[in-house]
Amino acid sequence: MGSRSTIIISLMALLIALAGTGLGIFFFFNKKEEPVKVIKAEREPDPVVKVIEEEKEKEPEPEPEKKEEVKAPEPPKTKSKTDIIKEAQNKVFTIFTDTSQGSGFLFTNKGDVVTNAHVVAGFTDVLVKSSDGTEYQGQVIGISDVVDIALIRVDPLSGKEPLPVEMAQTAVGTEVIALGSPRGLENTATVGYLTGIDRDILGEFNYEKVYQIDAQISPGSSGGPLLDATTGNVIGINSAVLIADQSIGFSIPMFSVHNQFTQWSQNPMSAEEVSSLFGFYEEYYDYWEWEDSDWEYNEDDYYDWESDGGSENQDGNDSYEEEPSDNPASEEDEEEPKEDPSLKQNNNDEEGGLYKENTDEEANTE
Repeated sequence: MGSRSTIIISLMALLIALAGTGLGIFFFFNKKEEPVKVIKAEREPDPVVKVIEEEKEKEPEPEPEKKEEVKAPEPPKTKSKTDIIKEAQNKVFTIFTDTSQGSGFLFTNKGDVVTNAHVVAGFTDVLVKSSDGTEYQGQVIGISDVVDIALIRVDPLSGKEPLPVEMAQTAVGTEVIALGSPRGLENTATVGYLTGIDRDILGEFNYEKVYQIDAQISPGSSGGPLLDATTGNVIGINSAVLIADQSIGFSIPMFSVHNQFTQWSQNPMSAEEVSSLFGFYEEYYDYWEWEDSDWEYNEDDYYDWESDGGSENQDGNDSYEEEPSDNPASEEDEEEPKEDPSLKQNNNDEEGGLYKENTDEEANTE
């Protein structure tokens, strides 16, 4: 009985085992195999490494030095001689006084006209005539008794454009044009060359470091402009010729006297200063000064500087008396220089404009 139970249990265990195995095989073969998913591992990006500098203001890098380009100066604009003369003619004038005639040119837009001192010496009022024949009254507002220069103000010319001025020394060999009114022939133009510089002439006026030119200038040309024949700029003031050879002329460099003209233009001399510089008062000025008083004109009250040779002492009362000359030896043994009979007198400008170059060459104001 006991063995029989054992067999039954064993059979039952076997059946259970077989059933389990069968079920296992069934499920094994009926199970749908899912596809294998390929998982791609995403590569992590490389970490960005930021360099963190210490917190401090970064000094700006110095900018490289900019090298300034050195440009060659532009050559001056050149003009034809015909154009230069045409443009300058209405700015060149003829100057008249009671005793002389010369030339001049417009220096500022205030109506200031440059001329030579020997043209207007002894006068405060002058007549200024333009190239079209128009006449103006002008007042001398600046004059020197050392350098042969003077400045005249002509109010009606105010606002007009002056001639351009060259402020550097002009080289020897430069072609030049001299403008003026020789012998009253207004706006005469002559062409030549600047043939020398730094010429020194001594006489009634001191001419230091003046230009030498071969452009013809004649009596009446004094005070006219000397122009650069390529630019039209004023380079000098025509002032004198050599008596021994009148093809040699002299012109005061404009750059050397420009500052003096500018000073006179900005601070004009009074009529008293102008006239007293040459020991002469014009009748119109004395009358104007005394017209409201009991003063009456008396020709004996006037001292003629020119007729007496220019020797006087001023007593402070607008009258003059001659220096004592009874004993020439007592006047510091100085003898007055005698006039050289070989010097040529120029009567078209003011008389007495005679001088010699320091090389004993003779010259004459024009």
